[in-house]
Amino acid sequence: MNSITTTVCTIAMLFTTPFISAKTLEFKIEGVKSSKGKIYVQLFKGAENYQNNKTYLSSITMAKQGQVTITFNDLDLENLDENTLNDYGIRYYHDENDNASMETNLFGMPLEGYGYSNNAKANYGPVDYSQIKFHITNEAQVNTSTIVY
Repeated sequence: MNSITTTVCTIAMLFTTPFISAKTLEFKIEGVKSSKGKIYVQLFKGAENYQNNKTYLSSITMAKQGQVTITFNDLDLENLDENTLNDYGIRYYHDENDNASMETNLFGMPLEGYGYSNNAKANYGPVDYSQIKFHITNEAQVNTSTIVY
């Protein structure tokens, strides 16, 4: 390629870069009580995958007191079936003792912080997918949840 073609291609790429953020989800977890350990985040696509514990994407980040932000890029907008309509849901936990598992008491109640998208609240068991699902579009999106300790 000659230098003019290279320059034109470079400029075109620079102008299209802001549009790459489509299909991006920024997930904010508020109320993190300490900077100890890590936060494990699981993104599910569709109710069946959630029920079968089949994660679409996952992320692990260092805990930070206050707020933690996780970004998922290039999310798939194809429907699994006519009922999913680009539905996604998130669950997460704060692994404060850094042992890569969620600590629970004898009754199975969490001893470490946890939460779900849409601030869904657990009631004696896992939250139903219908409470945590949200829709992804071509626009970059932000979803916020407050961790429960």
